[in-house]
Amino acid sequence: MQKLFDVSVIKTLKDGITKGRWSLEDLDEPPPGWTEVVNNCKGNPAFPQGYQGVEYQNLARVKEPKPVEEKVELTDPKDFQKYDF
Repeated sequence: MQKLFDVSVIKTLKDGITKGRWSLEDLDEPPPGWTEVVNNCKGNPAFPQGYQGVEYQNLARVKEPKPVEEKVELTDPKDFQKYDF
């Protein structure tokens, strides 16, 4: 299963901070759409336990994960069949 957000989202948010498009504190506040969904779930009979989705977090404050090291398996000549012609 893939993660919902990959490293490029984190880099985009941090790039916007360095370019002055928004501040780190601006991203601490959940967006209005997310807040509306949480509030709509409160007291709604369709959601008796309230909002149970993903908890909001500022992705610009999340440490970037280490890049995954790609490994290549070299083939051994013994792995190939020999054909006699």
